[in-house]
Amino acid sequence: MPKLKWPILLLTVLASISVLTMAFVQRLPTVKPLKGCLVTKMNSYWLCEKSENYVPLRDISKYVVDAIVLTEDSSFFDHQGFDWYEIQKSLQKNMTTMKYARGASTITQQLAKNVFLNPEKSMLRKLREAYLTLELEKNFSKVQILEKYLNVIEFGPNVFGVKAAAKYYFAKAPSDVNLVEAAFLAFVLPNPKEYQKSFERQDLTVFARKRLQQIIRTLFRFGRISNEESAAAAELLGGTGWINEKAEEPIEPAEPAESAEESD
Repeated sequence: MPKLKWPILLLTVLASISVLTMAFVQRLPTVKPLKGCLVTKMNSYWLCEKSENYVPLRDISKYVVDAIVLTEDSSFFDHQGFDWYEIQKSLQKNMTTMKYARGASTITQQLAKNVFLNPEKSMLRKLREAYLTLELEKNFSKVQILEKYLNVIEFGPNVFGVKAAAKYYFAKAPSDVNLVEAAFLAFVLPNPKEYQKSFERQDLTVFARKRLQQIIRTLFRFGRISNEESAAAAELLGGTGWINEKAEEPIEPAEPAESAEESD
């Protein structure tokens, strides 16, 4: 009789795990509303293709697209939502320094986080992010994911999406952003509130100038720009304070929508 205890215990544990998993999954939002219009959980931002702040991928400067993809997620078009090589490098770096020194979030993971999750930091939230990442990759094409991402990410205090960023920093349409300007937009993404201070000062910090030069060299190394384009950008960066001296006065960023009903 005692021999039956282990099978019963194992079945009980498996049943408990199954129930918890089902409960966890049922609490997760579906990614399908992203095909329409919604208010994001992260910043209460109205993300909608019909919005005046939304811009199709085809109307975004190739410099912007290439600079952001290469700096944020260079293997975006090859992975299925997770970059395991970058995850391994981050784990090694963080374990070596004994602190969080390097991230490894892909563009798909960032989209999942910005649209469906709140800012809390917990293991449960990371599990939800992983689940939503897989769902995004399953329900949307890479082009759709990239377009939604570029229209929702934060480029500065209350500056969401590449259209608002191009207008705010350069008084331009996103299709007209040049190589150096594109490098700046890619530069600010990891810490927009801090890194946009060069714009506030109208003068690039030493760190910002070096980072922009690095981004441009990466674009050249991956064949996204020509030698002539790289040289012209390097010359501009070497001889100017702010990268867009002729830009108009700073434009106030638009307020995010408070609700779908008010923004529709």
